[in-house]
Amino acid sequence: MPTSSPTVAKPDELALAAFTLFSTRGIAGVNMDAIAAGAGVTKGSLYWHYSSKKEVVLAACGVYYRQWREAMAAATGQATSAYAKVEAAVEYSVRSCLLDDANRVFTMEIVAQALYDQDVRASWAGFLDEAERYFLGLTHRAVGAGELECDDVDGAVSVMFSAMEGTKQISLFRPQSCAPESELRIRAQLLSLLGAPVPGRPARASTV
Repeated sequence: MPTSSPTVAKPDELALAAFTLFSTRGIAGVNMDAIAAGAGVTKGSLYWHYSSKKEVVLAACGVYYRQWREAMAAATGQATSAYAKVEAAVEYSVRSCLLDDANRVFTMEIVAQALYDQDVRASWAGFLDEAERYFLGLTHRAVGAGELECDDVDGAVSVMFSAMEGTKQISLFRPQSCAPESELRIRAQLLSLLGAPVPGRPARASTV
């Protein structure tokens, strides 16, 4: 009698369940049994797709990357000007990377894991490069359209990313830094790094 493959959850469903657990209990605090239970499948079903916890961690990263691409495209897709796209991208980044507790914890967990695991580090580095290229494209177009004033776009985007990562880490000790009431302030500060005028502050005088 021919054998059939066991009924298993889809790989992304398992990775998403792992993401949820990693965001609340940490990567070290979650084993394969917990991931299977969180996804509502047997441990055998989990191993049908992933042979190790490391593979699940990388798969959870992959789900995060795809969700970021889709959400960022949706956030910027309705913007009608180059600068509006930059604003929308910064707004989404602040809300998802800094204000969303699950996303913030997950990304910090991945950074911690990357300290010791070369594969996780390479995966996350690739995503950061992709996100930075995306912002570089938006910001260069806004500067080219005369909607932003920035003499060093590459440097400004790099500093903006560093500022976001720093804010994320500081939130461990100063939770108010990523509280909802801080959103407008954070957005204005990040946009100012890209050359946007700070509300209430005179614009930089032209040297032309």
